[in-house]
Amino acid sequence: MTLVNSEIALSFFLQLLLGHVVGDFVLQPYWLVLAKRKGWIGLIIHVAVVTFITSILTWGTISNWWVWMIVLFIGHLFIDQFRTFVFTDNTKGKGLLLLFLDQLAHVILIALIAWAATGWTPSTLALLPTLDAPNQYRLMAYLIGLSALISTAPVLEAEITVAVWAAQGQEINQTLRIDTSDRVLGSIERITAMVLILTGFGLFAPFIFLPRLLLMIYQGQARENRTAVTTKVITSFASAVIVSLLLINVPAPVLML
Repeated sequence: MTLVNSEIALSFFLQLLLGHVVGDFVLQPYWLVLAKRKGWIGLIIHVAVVTFITSILTWGTISNWWVWMIVLFIGHLFIDQFRTFVFTDNTKGKGLLLLFLDQLAHVILIALIAWAATGWTPSTLALLPTLDAPNQYRLMAYLIGLSALISTAPVLEAEITVAVWAAQGQEINQTLRIDTSDRVLGSIERITAMVLILTGFGLFAPFIFLPRLLLMIYQGQARENRTAVTTKVITSFASAVIVSLLLINVPAPVLML
């Protein structure tokens, strides 16, 4: 694969991945999560949102980009219908495992589409840590990381909390709603921690997680359910560290400087 083809393949893969993270997490409100669990209408709306966002990102990247958006729609719908109609038992911490398997299936689908459409291989990711990497590719990598910290991490907090509760004998049968404070304050603390880590001030990162912890203690959450508070803080910190480690060798895009 030539350098030009490698760049096109990497660009297409990153566009698919960014579209997935934004559509599957950032633009999936609680009502749509519930609608997905009820049947095909919610599923189709959700998959249409993911496909629409991805289509905007991939528009004109390759000559037959729209064909692969149809493949993406069908593939995403096929994967998601299992959570609605087949794997409906979320007890005993199964929700966390199903979330992991669901996202793994989506990443595999994205990788297969990128490979079939452009010849993409994981080796093209080696271009990102170099100064020769186009700014837009580095920008997409950082946007994927930011989107994960903003919207994927809160879902992990909720699912891990439910799994820990299940291990303690406390089952939650309904889909757990994520508090606005957890979304907003959690996003701020994770993004701030990532900036500190990437700029060489990682030793100060743990202190960034104290304000939300103190707020939860002040609100009485620690007294009512210490498990939830502990799980949220640990998951939030771990997700910030993981995303930072994935991006630490990728030069910051111009807009991030």
